[in-house]
Amino acid sequence: MDSDPFVLDVRLNGTDFVTGLVDSGCLCYSAINEQLFRSLRLPSIKIAPRQLEEAAGKNAEPSTVLDTVTYASIDIDGHQQKRVFFYVVPGLTYDVILGKPWLEDADVTISAKQGCLDIGASNIRAWNHKKASYKPPLMKATQVMASAFMAEVRRSRRKNKGDGIALDTGLFAVSIADIEKALKPRKRSDPKTKLPPSTTNG
Repeated sequence: MDSDPFVLDVRLNGTDFVTGLVDSGCLCYSAINEQLFRSLRLPSIKIAPRQLEEAAGKNAEPSTVLDTVTYASIDIDGHQQKRVFFYVVPGLTYDVILGKPWLEDADVTISAKQGCLDIGASNIRAWNHKKASYKPPLMKATQVMASAFMAEVRRSRRKNKGDGIALDTGLFAVSIADIEKALKPRKRSDPKTKLPPSTTNG
């Protein structure tokens, strides 16, 4: 009757990757482990104490009282949100929990059997790392020479009026040999060597 949890990699404040549990049974927007909160030195905002309610209800023992919230930016496989607020929870099993309000806010659709969720707010699919059949999606990439890559970068910058690279620019894999060849100074050649023999004989 047990099943694997739905676990994602969540990057906090653009630097720290943590384990995030997606929990539609959690009625708060999000929560963070108190120890992680302290180690990352996140902002602390005191609130009126409230009891943490679990499946057993308010009479569950022992009870946990929450009196602090914090905030951070999150990044889930490219889905980015700034200033997400978390309840700080002592002894939380996972680094962070993303609850039902977050699922609604990000317009998330969960495909439990496939082991993925689609974030409608940013049109991004994320995968459950705890699912036994989890396999990262295959990336479609074509290898090109460094010179071709630089030409693509220059084209993109012209298209974007010099302000960085356009969002539709692809990423390419190149070999060290390609890079060295592109960076190697070109030797000057005599144009006469490229002419047919009849034009050079006089």
